[in-house]
Amino acid sequence: MIRLQSDILSLDLIDPRDAQDRTKLGSRYCAGGYIWQVYDADGTPLLSGPQYPAAPSVFDGQGMPDMFETPLGGEDGAIGDQVCVIGVGLVEKSSGIVPFHPRNNPRVTEFCVWYVDNGDDWAIMTAGQRFGERSITIRREIRLQGGRVTSICTVFNIGKETVDLRWFTHPFFPINDDLICGKVSPMVSMPDNAGYELGNDGEIGMKPGYLWEKGLFQVLYVPMTKLRFTVPHPVAGSIDLKTDYDVVRCAVWGNLRAFSFEPFMQCAVKPGEDRSWEFYADFGAGFGFRRGI
Repeated sequence: MIRLQSDILSLDLIDPRDAQDRTKLGSRYCAGGYIWQVYDADGTPLLSGPQYPAAPSVFDGQGMPDMFETPLGGEDGAIGDQVCVIGVGLVEKSSGIVPFHPRNNPRVTEFCVWYVDNGDDWAIMTAGQRFGERSITIRREIRLQGGRVTSICTVFNIGKETVDLRWFTHPFFPINDDLICGKVSPMVSMPDNAGYELGNDGEIGMKPGYLWEKGLFQVLYVPMTKLRFTVPHPVAGSIDLKTDYDVVRCAVWGNLRAFSFEPFMQCAVKPGEDRSWEFYADFGAGFGFRRGI
């Protein structure tokens, strides 16, 4: 792991060069910039996961991972062929489910090579990937300043064809006693569903009568704009999440151990161009307010 440190927080990043760390990686999450855990000044872990505190499967993961849903190429090939998953590497196409998605094709045959540079409170990871006429360089930058964690992703198109990107961050937070997930701004709505409810104040909560052991994914109705998420936290008091990109789709997912907001970014990068976007997580100011777990 790579440890970053500020005066308030520390965090662990998966080191994609390290053989032991790569055992935590699968076909789903981007290897570079994968935030495994964030800790307060006392060393208390602040992030969760679908199987936390048990060691997670590579599919579920933990912490603050992110992923590219659209591959660089190969998704139209036959079963058994190689698909180039952005941020991961070459993945065996083992499912005929259309459209291709890494979640349905779990076997990584070759991870892409990452180059890493880091200091006390920052890390920069870069990787190059090519498939046919499509070629990109990915740059992942993680910065830790006080109580703020900043994740920056940049994709450079150095190939001959346009590259379509569909990406989302998937931060996992512990469950609060009152089962409140948080608020989204601007205000969102959601259809009637078995597990989540939306209060008059816009707060999203988990219904206590739902069988949360099996988990629940629910798409929200959101405006296509930058979003802010205010998440109550049993240790930090609250966490403030922000996107600097217009969110094209957003969902909430939760089970007994964790919940997550999933804000999606989508764009097309033409040859010779690049696209960069950022996601921020501001942890409770000074950790002065603590809720009961």
